Amino acid sequence: MRISRNNKGFTLVELMITIAVAVILVTVAIPSFRELIARNDLVTVTNAWVSAINTARAEAVKLNQPVVLCGEDKVPTSGLGAGCDTSVAGEVRYLPRDGGSEEALYEAVVDSVSSPLAVASSATVRFRGDGIGYPGDNLGSPYDTPNGGDPAVVVLCSSAFSTDNARSVQLIAGSTVQVATQTLASCP
Repeated sequence: MRISRNNKGFTLVELMITIAVAVILVTVAIPSFRELIARNDLVTVTNAWVSAINTARAEAVKLNQPVVLCGEDKVPTSGLGAGCDTSVAGEVRYLPRDGGSEEALYEAVVDSVSSPLAVASSATVRFRGDGIGYPGDNLGSPYDTPNGGDPAVVVLCSSAFSTDNARSVQLIAGSTVQVATQTLASCP
């Protein structure tokens, strides 16, 4: 009499080979996945700054009065935006027509920045009712990063990777937003 066995399942050798292949795949994939997440965070926060700039410009036109995008440079020293500093960088503010203190229209973007992402620098931009941005108190010439020598509105960097680790958000001729990729040797 012959007894037949139904082989249901895996042998120990097959199971060990499957586990070894899975460990190799996970070991290779995790660093790439971490870099992907870090790059995604850099792009997301960069887009939040671009949105803050566009909100400031649009609100200035809509309200037909000055609106400020706060930077960490503590400019202007008086009036609208005088309270801007590192803790509220990226916040959009205006003064109500009926008086009172500044009101925030857009929360500070700097609150969404966390390690390994950092703000290398940011500047205060004042938008007039015509939608043109000016550097802080200087209302003589529009904000112009590449041609006028003004600094980038914000430079964001990530210490998670060594090349193409920074995004520079620039304002051209006081109204056009441009994002440039660059490599920073050190990220604060």
